[in-house]
Amino acid sequence: MMSPRWESLREALKKRLSPQAYATWVAQMSLVDDDGSTLKLGLPDSFSLNWINDHYRDVLEEELGPLHRLELILHRPENPTEAVTARPGPAMSSPAAPAEEPLPIPLPAEASNGHVPAPHFRPEPPDEPPISPHRLNQRYTFASFVVGPANELAWSACQSLVDNRSPTFNPLVIVGSVGLGKTHLLHGIGHSLLKKRPNIKLLIKTSEEFVTEVIQGIRAQRMDELRRTYRACDVLLIDDIQFISGKEACQEEFFHTFNALYDSQKQIVVSSDRLPHEITDIQERVRSRFQWGLIADLKLPELETRTAILKKKAEAESIPLPDDVALYIAQSVRTNIRELEGCLVRVHAYASLTKQTLTLTLAREVLKSLVQDRGRALTCEIIVKTVSSVFDVKVADLKSTKRARNIALPRQVAMYLCRKHTTASYPEIGQALGGKDHTTALNAFQRISERLADPEVKSRVDEIERQLLE
Repeated sequence: MMSPRWESLREALKKRLSPQAYATWVAQMSLVDDDGSTLKLGLPDSFSLNWINDHYRDVLEEELGPLHRLELILHRPENPTEAVTARPGPAMSSPAAPAEEPLPIPLPAEASNGHVPAPHFRPEPPDEPPISPHRLNQRYTFASFVVGPANELAWSACQSLVDNRSPTFNPLVIVGSVGLGKTHLLHGIGHSLLKKRPNIKLLIKTSEEFVTEVIQGIRAQRMDELRRTYRACDVLLIDDIQFISGKEACQEEFFHTFNALYDSQKQIVVSSDRLPHEITDIQERVRSRFQWGLIADLKLPELETRTAILKKKAEAESIPLPDDVALYIAQSVRTNIRELEGCLVRVHAYASLTKQTLTLTLAREVLKSLVQDRGRALTCEIIVKTVSSVFDVKVADLKSTKRARNIALPRQVAMYLCRKHTTASYPEIGQALGGKDHTTALNAFQRISERLADPEVKSRVDEIERQLLE
């Protein structure tokens, strides 16, 4: 069914939304009906339907116009072939016949777990091994994961996946920078699935392990055995999938494994530190597979979440952490959770070794060099250039007197971030943006603070902050 209104709406949304938001939400919407007055669009699962109703309905209706009515419904195409052609979604074919249990392939001990525990992981029980028979870290559970606005989407998606026996979105792609909890969520999915369905065939691997096994399989002519191992599982979890970039044989094997699992309605979950379209040197057909399902991002945690993570970590490690110290550390470290943990360990170790009470004064002294380095790292000039790059506008335009919407919003965002991440005053920020007065900078800060409730604006600001703080 063709609908010029739907095609026009999609083009408008592609220009208005970020590539990430478009790939995550609009790409999975399908046209159900267009009778001239009402445009009826379908979503493949209730999670996506509720999320779009709550966060993007206003955007859709604004682009559609006041003379037309929008209706969003739950809609799964009956023909799986058509579903893949129109908007790839969960396959509706009959489940494949039961296969043998996956055979574990021996790996070097040092390859078993290359991840540093995030600060909100609870210490492992003394009578339990750190790795389960399914190679799941006992500390990486949903119970020990701190949920906040920055990771709510990914958390909710993982919960929905565990609660549904058939895939509601496939694959689930968890995207986030280093130390934001991707590995934690992958292992949390594994723990929860095994608790609900003890006989489930679950396979969790790092991308490095997958690459190593493919290379070993080719050398030893054991690829048939390797394929049986991967394609017999009910749930495949692969961490840091971006590392198959540039490895043609591994991409080829992943592509065919993905298709085999997808067609059998088996769940696939991968994590990456980049969005699919940002992964370089990867086959387009592999990239497109990532965009079939849900892309759930982990953003930099805001101050309240960072503080909660510190408090939870301190409680788990029996570290007496005053509230003012927790707040100071959370304000000083914005990049990732592992660095947050490192600062907590550092101040606690110093206090213990010098037999001092952990106070705000002591924390400031111990972390002084770190805070000073951060203060010197970001300048208004760096922020303006980063905003220019993300919004794809010229720095000269940001500093000009132009008031077009595509210039005004990035300019306001730049002023907001300059105020938030540097010690520059409002007059200094105005000067950095082409000689604007201090009231312009003040109004920009207040306006963007209010507009962070808009998912699109918040997504852009989060992306710029991610680049700045990395």
